[in-house]
Amino acid sequence: MKLSKRSRFIGGILGIAFGAIIAAFGVQGFIVQSGLSGGGIGGITLLLYYTLKLPIGLMTFLLNIPLFVLGWREVNKHFVFKTIWGLAIFSLFLDLLSGVRPLENIDIFLGALYGGVISGISSAIVFHFGGSLGGTDIIAKVIQRKYGVPMGTSSLAINGVIIMISGAILGSKVALYTLVTIFVYGRVLDLIQSGVPSKSITIISDQSEALVDRIMIDLGRGATFLHGRGAYSNEKKNVIICVVSLPEMGRLKQAVREVDPFAFMIVQNAGEVLGRGFISNE
Repeated sequence: MKLSKRSRFIGGILGIAFGAIIAAFGVQGFIVQSGLSGGGIGGITLLLYYTLKLPIGLMTFLLNIPLFVLGWREVNKHFVFKTIWGLAIFSLFLDLLSGVRPLENIDIFLGALYGGVISGISSAIVFHFGGSLGGTDIIAKVIQRKYGVPMGTSSLAINGVIIMISGAILGSKVALYTLVTIFVYGRVLDLIQSGVPSKSITIISDQSEALVDRIMIDLGRGATFLHGRGAYSNEKKNVIICVVSLPEMGRLKQAVREVDPFAFMIVQNAGEVLGRGFISNE
């Protein structure tokens, strides 16, 4: 059953709010409690909190205002609207949850680990509904549009500068464990957004028909034939293209060995697979 446009909008707003609240809990409950910093605007607000005791939530919202002005001109208006909404909820709960302690006397490594996991989960929820929680992502998006620099590259450069400043003020130990938080955050976010790792397989075989039948029977996966021609033999060949999950790789290799031991197989990482049997296009 398809949802109406209004229902999807309301669901998206509630989803972004839910993700923002989880993010605020992760920051106050683990990152702040462990004395860690961060990248982007979050890193700056944490520095202001540790050194001047300025409220994290309020400063997060205020420091993002210039970015909204920039983003309103250069970035999709719906994205900016959802980001303002997400940031407002995030900033509010950052101050409401001040002092929350899910674990007493938490170790700094566990704080970095749990903080990264919760931040990755919350960001995945917010991104899924088309929003963000502000920060330097907007700057990175503008730089990408104007100068063609990948968002990952510009974000890494900006975050690197902020972490170096944090290290100079709070100490190298804090900076190093902050890098752990950022790494775990990125891995969790990638895993949730991309799903279980998959492999894209290209197979060149003289037994292509029999091999595809075996793949469909043993693995329950479909495949596609591409028409190719051997450069040396000048013979026409069917090239098999299929995608399998990581746990299915062993069965696929076994099938290829049994049907055609002389088959040529290329295995590549598939960062994200959309469609039947994987992540729904909807």
